Amino acid sequence: MTWIPHTLIPMDLRSRLVPMLALAAALAACKGRNRDAPTQVQGQPNLPAVSFRKDVYPVLAKNCATAEGCHGNQPTSAVELDLRDATAFSQLVGKDAEMRKGAQRVRAGEPAASFLVAKLAGTLQPSEGSSMPQNPETGEPFQPSPLPPDYIEKILKPWIRAGAPNN
Repeated sequence: MTWIPHTLIPMDLRSRLVPMLALAAALAACKGRNRDAPTQVQGQPNLPAVSFRKDVYPVLAKNCATAEGCHGNQPTSAVELDLRDATAFSQLVGKDAEMRKGAQRVRAGEPAASFLVAKLAGTLQPSEGSSMPQNPETGEPFQPSPLPPDYIEKILKPWIRAGAPNN
């Protein structure tokens, strides 16, 4: 690389070079960063990345894995999905949905093709079971849902859109 004294570079060119050099330095610094680290939600640059461990899983654990007969340590014979800590991610992402032919429980990158979204939002076809979470005493979906407001739109869907990372 040839060094050119800054005094030989015209002022208008120098004023354009400084931001480009700063951008190049920032990109070079990013090149070596941890690829497993969460990334920002695509299309929403001001929002931090949604974390499976911090944002998605705690709600599923509280509402779907703790009551007897649900997706925890005392499921009924009809329940095959284990949403306890050690297995939740591997049981959800990329696994076929038994109640919706051709669908996955969570299809990374595609919230609309993720059966979990339909189960929690209550957008099911008649042969696809009941909405979740259910009241363990009655077996009926809770009305109103105990999920946090906007959980599906602001946590679950953005996490799936971002590729459903195990973060």
